[in-house]
Amino acid sequence: MEIVSENPVTLAWMGDAIYSLEVRKTLLNKGLRKADVLQKQSAKYNSATGQATVLDRLLEADLLNEDEREIVRRGRNAHVKSPSKSADLKTYLKATGLEALFGYLYLYHHEERMNELLSICMKLGESL
Repeated sequence: MEIVSENPVTLAWMGDAIYSLEVRKTLLNKGLRKADVLQKQSAKYNSATGQATVLDRLLEADLLNEDEREIVRRGRNAHVKSPSKSADLKTYLKATGLEALFGYLYLYHHEERMNELLSICMKLGESL
């Protein structure tokens, strides 16, 4: 594994932006245009519960390599100062792990893998 010097919370901060942008593109590509519908659908994908569920499915299907699982583990073990008010700490930390993964893939220039996993996550998110 390459040396990852970023704090997992910093990775998650960037990963949250990457994941949110992909969700928005996915919803617009589905033809959704009404703001209230976009917001409701986006919340399913972007909620801590939705992200934790997607992460669980990625792990169950063994779709992450060893380095990616390590980044997720670091994200899940991160010390967060303000967890979600709408999810328990365990769920929130799983979501942080998923976000850290995408932050890592983006910041360390693994764009092809990032896009592959984002596509899988969007498909998994359709069933939320």
